Amino acid sequence: MSAKKYRNANTLFLPPDEFVRRVEFLKDEGIAEPELLLQVELGFALMERMGLDDEPVTAVWAILSGMFIRHPRLQNLSAEDRRAIANVRQIVPFSSRFNWLNALRDYVRNIPEDRRNYDFDLQDLDEQIINAAKNLQQEANQSIVESCLCAILQYRSRKRELVKAATYYQFEAETQTETVNLQVKFTQEQVTTVYPLSWFDGVQARLPVAIDLADLAAETIFLDDREEVLARQYSWSNAAKGNWKKRFSKLNYHKVRSGNIVDRQTAPTLNIDGFTHIAGMVASGKSTLSLLLASNIIRNRTDLRITIVVGDTQSAIKIANQINWWFCDNPETDDPVAVPILGRSRRDSHLQSFANSDDYLNHLQRGQAHWGERWLSTVCPLQARISQSDRNSILNGKPLKPGTEPCHFLKKAPKDKKKTPKSNSNPCFCPLFDRCPSQQAYRDMPKARVWITTPGAMSISGMPYHYELRPIKIGELVYEQSDIVVFDEADTIIEWFDKVYAEQLTLTDSSINGVFDKIGVKTEQSNRTDSVRSPLKSRWRNVERNAQTAIEATLAK
Repeated sequence: MSAKKYRNANTLFLPPDEFVRRVEFLKDEGIAEPELLLQVELGFALMERMGLDDEPVTAVWAILSGMFIRHPRLQNLSAEDRRAIANVRQIVPFSSRFNWLNALRDYVRNIPEDRRNYDFDLQDLDEQIINAAKNLQQEANQSIVESCLCAILQYRSRKRELVKAATYYQFEAETQTETVNLQVKFTQEQVTTVYPLSWFDGVQARLPVAIDLADLAAETIFLDDREEVLARQYSWSNAAKGNWKKRFSKLNYHKVRSGNIVDRQTAPTLNIDGFTHIAGMVASGKSTLSLLLASNIIRNRTDLRITIVVGDTQSAIKIANQINWWFCDNPETDDPVAVPILGRSRRDSHLQSFANSDDYLNHLQRGQAHWGERWLSTVCPLQARISQSDRNSILNGKPLKPGTEPCHFLKKAPKDKKKTPKSNSNPCFCPLFDRCPSQQAYRDMPKARVWITTPGAMSISGMPYHYELRPIKIGELVYEQSDIVVFDEADTIIEWFDKVYAEQLTLTDSSINGVFDKIGVKTEQSNRTDSVRSPLKSRWRNVERNAQTAIEATLAK
């Protein structure tokens, strides 16, 4: 694996430049696997820094895996120690036990002993790291790995190309029934946009935020007056009004001191510094507080941005629509103050749910535009560049499936239209992205002081490289650009995050959904179809059957 190939690894950050230069130097000197040499020694250097060098050489993978380990030397880590662990997890791709064991074997077998700073017996992998460390023979290697522990890593950037005029580009398009190959080309006027587009400047500085609850009382007056105007203009029913003064009067906020002592007096100020947990019964006003806080930031604290995380997409659209009608008059011409940040892969189902939602149907009934239409547009200008003959013969006059627009899959077309572009070629920026109606939410995000999103979008959905070349998720952008993040219904959101970041794998259960349940069936089916079995296949069959026997014995106790 060359240094160039390493740079394209699927990590969020790049190794330091001196690491890459050392890899090239070692490669020029004839070292077969220079990355492996530095990676293994970087893993050992991390263990030495953490005071874990009395552990066996096999223990490094446990730290790289990110598992929670109740070890006294891993409690109360300093910021420098946490950075060192995070850096090594990005640079050393051996976070599973067998990958690390394979790396140790290749390290000893393929790298000359005089080029290594560690030596151990492959037949005795319980040897302690402190005993495996030799007197330094390669000080340059040691210097590099130590600098990696404290370096500030740079984000990895995705590679993209600019399109050229009068050149055909190809992409896979998905309709409601099939996936097809289509080609487009652009005029010189259309390819003049400079990518990536302007986005956010750096990271928001984090400071504690103090909110005077009396200021929120003033927001209730503003919101009730504004909703009264909207009610007269669009014939709202009384149920559509928020009655904010009445809702605010029911708030009863008390601080909890150390030792779980609750203040008897209501607190005049809400102080947000780090994690702040606001607990309360159902309908006690927690969601009301977050919306009043958003209103206060829009009107009085334009230096702040707040993100509200809700349980589902339709709630996010509904809240964004509600806030924008407080402060704006026309979804077509006004810049929104609140934007829902949603994933794109399920836009088709989002559209269907939105079109059938009571909130949208009520807006239609009273003749009031809904801001959700602004962010759920299905118009794809790239589709307009498809030739009329292809639209008729390949697409059969039908539009592309919402959420599968080919913004990120545009590649230079091969001469044979039926062939697919080379898999290793870099995708191109869609030159129409900066004016695309279906991407309006991204253009609204920088100016909006309120973002509303879901845990699914935060943890799974990425950002378009037309704006953001870093391979970050929405959650990372929220962390970077928001001053306050409110998790409404925190228990359900934590459950969502647990499913993503701490996924459970069922090994066996009473049905056939467990891993071993499925493997057992497939193994026996394979045995019946193959009359001549290889030694490896026979070994696998025996291992699988022994595992099943162990599982049954365990469950029978």
